[in-house]
Amino acid sequence: MPRMAAGCVIVLLWVGSAGAQDVRWRPDYSAARKEAAATGKPLLLDFGSESCLWCRKLDATTFRDRAIVELVNEKFVPVKVDGERDQRLAQSVGVEAFPTLAIVTAEGRIVARHEGYADVPKMMSLLRQAPAAAKESPKPAAKSAAGDLLAVARADHEAGRYLACVQKCDRVAVSFAGSVEAGEARKLSATIAADPVKWKRVTEQLESDFLSVKADLAAALKR
Repeated sequence: MPRMAAGCVIVLLWVGSAGAQDVRWRPDYSAARKEAAATGKPLLLDFGSESCLWCRKLDATTFRDRAIVELVNEKFVPVKVDGERDQRLAQSVGVEAFPTLAIVTAEGRIVARHEGYADVPKMMSLLRQAPAAAKESPKPAAKSAAGDLLAVARADHEAGRYLACVQKCDRVAVSFAGSVEAGEARKLSATIAADPVKWKRVTEQLESDFLSVKADLAAALKR
């Protein structure tokens, strides 16, 4: 009996120790981004899928290393992303294979990226590419500006104002280059360009605007 009790104690200690070394993954990207904005910490996005063997190996080895776990939990807001379910986010970050790791600031700027399995030295090297990002002050105004402009562009798209949508998407892509919103804006603009009906509306709106400007100019010259 005493031996069995001792064995149970050892098992319980091992389980408690293992739990203490877990990366505290956030499951919700939107909530994690708000946390990053509030703390100034960069996001560590881990894109994978349920069928990804190397993703499971990454979780079972590198993300069990004490030094990696402590660094990630202290300096980052780690997020698990199912790349097959959240394809829009995966595409905006440029994910082409699983696993893909991306370090992204609270403002949506991609700092570093690694595709494929990463052992402890490779992971440490990746994480160390974001020391400045971990110290950055949050800039909610810039983040809000990009998100707000993209939201207006989407509203224009839903209302059939495709030219206005494309123009706003271009502004997001230029003004917030490298951000997640910029990737989403380019994708939205591309869907309009690829749709003959929508693109025809763009050209019609351009022509209408041109004729309106031409009429205003002619009226001004007659004064």
